[in-house]
Parts: sequence; structure tokens; C-alpha cells
Amino acid sequence: MKKVKLLITAIMTLATTINATAGNDKPSTIIKKEITINTTVDKAWQVLGTEFADAYKWASSITHSQANDNTSFNGSTCSERGCDVTGIGSIKEKILEYSDAEHVLSYEVYEGMPKMVTYMTNNWKLTSAGSDKVKLEMRMEMKTGGFMGWMMKGMMKKKMSKTADQIIEEFKYYVENGNPHPRVAEVNRKS
Repeated sequence: MKKVKLLITAIMTLATTINATAGNDKPSTIIKKEITINTTVDKAWQVLGTEFADAYKWASSITHSQANDNTSFNGSTCSERGCDVTGIGSIKEKILEYSDAEHVLSYEVYEGMPKMVTYMTNNWKLTSAGSDKVKLEMRMEMKTGGFMGWMMKGMMKKKMSKTADQIIEEFKYYVENGNPHPRVAEVNRKS
């Protein structure tokens, strides 16, 4: 009986320690992806930047998206969007960086992520890679907190990495072909 109490005390102490130290100063999970798209920078930027609110048109994980305002952020058509994301629900994102000249978009998910996710951003950059070729670089950053964040961090990184692979593949397909990837079409048929 004494050993069981000691074990329970040790587990509770570990859980309390993890919760106390699982703040935003912990290292982030970084997911980097890169893909070459057969198009011009301007055409890719039109979809990524100018049509920021319309991600549902090309991303299968987003069943609906819309501008939450009509406030411009450095030339954008809105400064925030709302998205309905498969497996998560409704989220809200606000633009942190937007540049038509540099073809850079960065935004933070500030509402709607599971409580264990304390911070989530996504950064996109388009650069010319020669005649009608564009290099897309995407960098996701996620911080988790609490005991569940500590427990689920590895699984979440794996899932987010897979989602990021799909997102850039679907973006490439949409920009190159002018219509959604078959996965997006399938999601739309089911909706």
C-alpha cells in the first residue's frame, strides 16, 4: 500500500511539474515544407495572398473559409479569416505579415485550436525559380502546453506534417490547373 501511495505521489508530482514548465518558453515544433510550382509568382500570389480568405477552394482540410473583416493589412483584402477545419472545428486566423512585393504571408491561429496548443503560426513565401517556376516555402510553428500537450506533441507534429504535405500539394495543383485537387473535390461532394 505504501508503494502505491508513493507511485501516485510521484506521478502527480511529475504531472504538476510538466504543467508548471509547459509554458510558451518551451521550444516550438517547427515544420518546414518546400515545393516547386509550374506557374508565375504573380499567379501563385493571387491565390495565396490576394485570395487569402478563399482557402476552402483549394485546401481539402478547410471545408469553409471567409474574411472576418474588410480591414487591409499592408494591402491585403482582409486582416483576419475564419476557417472550418476538418478534425478541429472553427478557427480564427489573423495576418501577422503580408507583402505583395516580397510575396510573403504569415498568420497566427488565435482561436479554435485544442487547448493544449498554446501558439500556432504559418508562414508562406513565394520566390521565382526561373521561367514560370515558383518555389513555395512553408514554415509552421506550434507550441504546446500542459500535460496533454507534452503527451501529444509527437503525435501532433506527425499529423501536422502530413497535413502540411497535403496542403502544399493541393495548393500546387490548384495554381497549376485552375481547379481543385481531387481530394478537395471529394470533400466538396460530401458536404
